[in-house]
Amino acid sequence: MNPEQLLQSAAAIALLAVVICAIGEWLHLRRIGRIERLAFGDEGPQLWTRTAPFLRTIAVALLAGGLWILAHLESKAPEIDPDKEPSQHLLIALDVSPSMYLEDAGPNRNFRRGARASDVLEALFQRLDMTRTRVSVVAFYTEAMPVVLESFDINVVRNVLNALPMEHAFPPGQTQLQMGVEEALKYAKPWPKSSATLVVVSDGDTVTGALPRQLPISIADVLVVGVGDPYKGSPVAGRTSRQNKQALERLAARLKGRYHDGNTKHLPSNIVRSLSMAVPSIQDQTFLRDLAVAATGIGGTIIALLPIFLARFGSRRKVAIIPA
Repeated sequence: MNPEQLLQSAAAIALLAVVICAIGEWLHLRRIGRIERLAFGDEGPQLWTRTAPFLRTIAVALLAGGLWILAHLESKAPEIDPDKEPSQHLLIALDVSPSMYLEDAGPNRNFRRGARASDVLEALFQRLDMTRTRVSVVAFYTEAMPVVLESFDINVVRNVLNALPMEHAFPPGQTQLQMGVEEALKYAKPWPKSSATLVVVSDGDTVTGALPRQLPISIADVLVVGVGDPYKGSPVAGRTSRQNKQALERLAARLKGRYHDGNTKHLPSNIVRSLSMAVPSIQDQTFLRDLAVAATGIGGTIIALLPIFLARFGSRRKVAIIPA
């Protein structure tokens, strides 16, 4: 159950608690109305005591909603069954050409392009439910080849993005981005309909090429992430390289997806949440747990202290203490 569904169900439980508590308070007010003079004298109770029914009702609602959320939040990460058939796939087409090692990425232009891409994708990795998601990586330079296929261990993917010098596995030459995308899409063909998200990571420093006219039916979302300075070039292999923003935008349009300039900006939350495979992040779960604990604490405190305040400060009449 995601946070939005959990909040909706908690609100329904709290509303039910309000209705039940309101009926009880109404019956209680009818009962004590008959003995009000006997209990409080002609002066009656303190004015603030008239808020007691509302305070109790609010406290019960906070307790009910908070305890419902705490009871349904997962206390630990679910175990991953490697043999279980996945329902979602993340497919990454990763540019590993020498230009991806240039240090002109990030807000201060001091990150490698590949390292910056890893940082940008981390927001997506945190939203994966690895109990039902498998991750595949197809690396490309002058050719394309699979590096990771249907892995359930996201740390393996992180290592591929950060640590492996994969450009040495390819003959030198011009980067073939379209070949990498086409090779990645081949692996997506057998997957179920709308079960995969394709993420293309590149600086766009590539030669032109043909793309498939139609995406496999398994592809639900496409995200093209550009890295590298799009304005100032850096020298590599006797030439100048910069992020070809226009080429990446055209690629995203041809794939019916979205382009994001990840050189200085992380993935916006609305883009991550809109992906079909995204699930609530750890931060969302933590915030919801803190909110539930606060609601439970406030409600419990009101329920515990209200009778004491009513007994001590609820009456206008002074009670005389007769010594024994």
